[in-house]
Amino acid sequence: MFNLQHSTKIYLAGAVLGLLSSLLLYAIQPVRWEAQALVLVRMAQVSYEVETIDAIPIVMERFKSPSFRLAVTKRTKMDGVADIVNEDKCNCLSIKPIKNSGALIISVVGRTPELAKATADAVVDELKFKHSEMFGYYNDRVEYKILNLEREIESLSAGISLLTVSMKTNQNKAVQTEDVSKVVLIMNMQADLERKKEQAAELRDRISNFNSRGTQLLEPVFVKDKRLFLSLWRICLFGALLGVFFSVLWVRWKR
Repeated sequence: MFNLQHSTKIYLAGAVLGLLSSLLLYAIQPVRWEAQALVLVRMAQVSYEVETIDAIPIVMERFKSPSFRLAVTKRTKMDGVADIVNEDKCNCLSIKPIKNSGALIISVVGRTPELAKATADAVVDELKFKHSEMFGYYNDRVEYKILNLEREIESLSAGISLLTVSMKTNQNKAVQTEDVSKVVLIMNMQADLERKKEQAAELRDRISNFNSRGTQLLEPVFVKDKRLFLSLWRICLFGALLGVFFSVLWVRWKR
């Protein structure tokens, strides 16, 4: 009976020590902060001589670029940002693409919530700025193509008008055979004209859509604490059970 009571006290003492150790470990564990941003990357593509602003794999590589990370550092004046974006010092910046979409989850881990959020904001702003610059070049290219199409449309329209007028003014029966060939030519030119009008309209729509829906932040940057032990009651339960386990081992060893 005495041995049973003595063992029970040891078990309880082990559980209490395990519980207290868990509480202490939870209290002193280093707390870091993670900021997450959900970004939709707009990839401007057209069916007429395909152009792409930035595909997801290219965006992923862009984040690894030293020049991109340096630009992010310059966007915020806070200390510690350079270390966060430096792969050699800290694996604190990660990018995860969402499958079958143009969206990315950008995660930044920092010592404080302010530092993590400021860095995430800077990364998003720099990506949007880069895409804006790239779109300027893309826009010039597309505008040039639209201008060429408009010239071709104007030339085709003028040619169709001239052929139509010549057919109306020619009443000589000897040229009726020639008029048949002109009709075929006009039909071909008209089909080509409509196709070029569709191409020009599609290019204008693409530019308009990208202007109104460029790369954007879908949700506000969300900041949360990042701990090794997230749940207090779970680590306390684990500590108590671990204390009891070692108490049992101790009692059996003493016997």
